[in-house]
Amino acid sequence: MATLKILRTILLTGFVLSSDLPLANSDADGGLYSAGLATASPYEDSTQNHIGTNYFGGMDPMDPASFMGLNFDTNRCKPNTSYIWCLPKDYNQEKHPFSYYKLENKSLPWDYDFKFVIDEISNINDKAQSMMISMYFAVSWTEPRLIINESATEWTEERTGPKDQVNESPETLKYIWYPELEIYGLETFDRQRVLKEMSGVRIRKNKTINYELNVRITISCQMNFDDYPLDAHTCQFQVGSYYDTQETVTCKAHFIYDQDRQRSLQHFLQIEDLPECFHTVDIPSGIYSACGFQVKLQRKQMQYVVQVYLPSAMFVIVSWVSFLVKPEVVPGRMAMLVTLFLVLINIFNSVREQAPISSRLNAVDLYLVVCIFFVFAALIEYAVILLLLKKRRKPRRTIDEGLKTLFSNGDAGQARREEMKKPHVEVGLTARKQALVDNIDAWAMWISPPIFIIFNLIYWIAYRHVDTELFTLT
Repeated sequence: MATLKILRTILLTGFVLSSDLPLANSDADGGLYSAGLATASPYEDSTQNHIGTNYFGGMDPMDPASFMGLNFDTNRCKPNTSYIWCLPKDYNQEKHPFSYYKLENKSLPWDYDFKFVIDEISNINDKAQSMMISMYFAVSWTEPRLIINESATEWTEERTGPKDQVNESPETLKYIWYPELEIYGLETFDRQRVLKEMSGVRIRKNKTINYELNVRITISCQMNFDDYPLDAHTCQFQVGSYYDTQETVTCKAHFIYDQDRQRSLQHFLQIEDLPECFHTVDIPSGIYSACGFQVKLQRKQMQYVVQVYLPSAMFVIVSWVSFLVKPEVVPGRMAMLVTLFLVLINIFNSVREQAPISSRLNAVDLYLVVCIFFVFAALIEYAVILLLLKKRRKPRRTIDEGLKTLFSNGDAGQARREEMKKPHVEVGLTARKQALVDNIDAWAMWISPPIFIIFNLIYWIAYRHVDTELFTLT
């Protein structure tokens, strides 16, 4: 410290003796907020030290940090220093601006203004029940403690930002109060970077601060998959103050969404204003104001219709062909029904692995189960016919007679021919049962198609619960 004081004294003496030293505040680029600025100063002090004013550009030469170029008060208002805007000397970054609402003739609640420029909905994860949004996230708030130089030319020059606004570095927020925000259901908040973080700050002439950054946000979304894959969901993006309740802070928001930039997803999308019922969030610590937007999702169904529903229905229809095959053709009829049954079981297992978790049997599972039941019913019907056919005829001989004929040395051929001439004796079936055996295939052929058609009508009507007008394709 003693060495620093000696060095400071030597340099101070050298500066005083030199008459050619340029003024520090005469440089047009002297400082973060002094480029091309007007000469107005928020603090005019005629009694200030001549050396400190003219030769050190408003810096205190007795302050080692300021003298060595480590100026920690870059944003503070300084005497005789040009500025566009600055902070008062007594500015406290920890104090909320709405504590000074009387400076703006305002009353509580304080307002936050959000703007969301949505690039796209990047991903919808069914299993994690989450949604990723890529957008420009902007929030504006009023800071009544700012001191504005309204005569500065930067307010009208486009090179420093839009009219009545000036662009500043995001590092400015290190010196200014900014709101504590909460995104409800937030999972990840990723800031985008290209060499530097893609963000910026704008100071407006009306003492409003706007902070904008490019982010990729993942939020949780409560989804019900009982109607999968004919399901539709509604997800809310809500943001608000983390600490301050709605009596202190309220907010408003608007969004911009260009659907032409949206990549194809497995859902149809519609983004709309947040419904009134979601403008407040009631939690144990209080009632908080929230704003944002709402995303409506409806799953695209054509893929499932072609890959699951249509093949399953066709397999059921093919199973009806078995009713036209003679019951005596056991290998062909049984092989067809068993193959169809196993194929439907395989489709069911494959769909079940890909489907998200649901609280009950979802829509596609229900359809496949019914299809499997129809094929299984055809198998049971044929099993009943085989059981009845087994009782229709009495064997021509017993086992002992058959073995005796097989091993006898007599004219076995002659005995066999005589037995073939004997009429078959129908036993075990009454005339009523005989009619049932003859007509059971015909009944199944007439009953199964109408039941399956009625089931399909009820199924598709019951699950078309989404207003399709909301998702009209152009």
